[in-house]
Amino acid sequence: MTFLVIGESIVDLIGSPDAWRFSAVAGGSPLNVAVALATLGQPVRLASEIGGDFFGDLLRGHLGRHGVGDGELIRGAATSLAFARIGDDGSASYDFRFDWRFSGQVSLDGVACLHTGSLATLVGPGAAHVREVMRAAAEAGVIVSYDPNIRPSLVGDRASALPPVEECVRLSRLVKVSAEDLAWLYPGEPDLDAARRWAGWPGERLVVVTRGGDGASAILGDSVITCPAPVVELVDTVGAGDTFTAAYLTVLGDGELTADRVRDALRYGCAAAAVVCTREGAVPPSPQEIDGLLSSASATPVIALGSLRALTL
Repeated sequence: MTFLVIGESIVDLIGSPDAWRFSAVAGGSPLNVAVALATLGQPVRLASEIGGDFFGDLLRGHLGRHGVGDGELIRGAATSLAFARIGDDGSASYDFRFDWRFSGQVSLDGVACLHTGSLATLVGPGAAHVREVMRAAAEAGVIVSYDPNIRPSLVGDRASALPPVEECVRLSRLVKVSAEDLAWLYPGEPDLDAARRWAGWPGERLVVVTRGGDGASAILGDSVITCPAPVVELVDTVGAGDTFTAAYLTVLGDGELTADRVRDALRYGCAAAAVVCTREGAVPPSPQEIDGLLSSASATPVIALGSLRALTL
């Protein structure tokens, strides 16, 4: 199974606590997903835009070391940057220098699953092109995966962001969204209510809601499947959501959706994200690290929500 990831590649300049010193590391949600997929042994290509500058060299070297196919990289004017500050609770806040004009030709030959999301689907002239590729993939029978990964400072106001987000959801068979993103998109609405509405739109669709340290829930038909997050010693949360996406896609990227497979995907995704949180930056875990954490984690019962049928982990 070959994955194609489309989206932004960004250099994260991560600030030191209480100082104006920054360390440059490869980032961007789609790039993180592609690298994590490769680390988990999945064949993956990345279609993105990278500048012909020092930071672009950093990104190309990072992709090469992790074995991510880069034949669909195009050269932009300058590599996009994100200045990141880590808070006391380990969470990151960002200040972007971002431009997205992606218009490259993307081949779907041999692709089983296309993943995209974040800024690439919402910002600048490149977003419309990415959504066109999503539409072409869906029409060709390729599994489409989407993560909104909203960055409010760059996507504009809610009213303008919501239509393209909902367009992307309708084009996708697999949707992963954070509870934080749903709260921004639909203020005052419970996250699982919004997820249930997305899942109920025409076409079979899985919607996974992630809640950081509280784990994740999935809506599949009339069932809700909930998985707790393993308890680990937190360093920071950089890349945790992207790593969850890559891990759950290794289980569900073929689009075969059964309750048992979704349950396994949530457990694998939560464990992978937990491993990333034990170290600095978006350093993807190996399969052995994930399996080691899973072998020591215990399952808990699932709680039914409304008329949804509960499934036990």
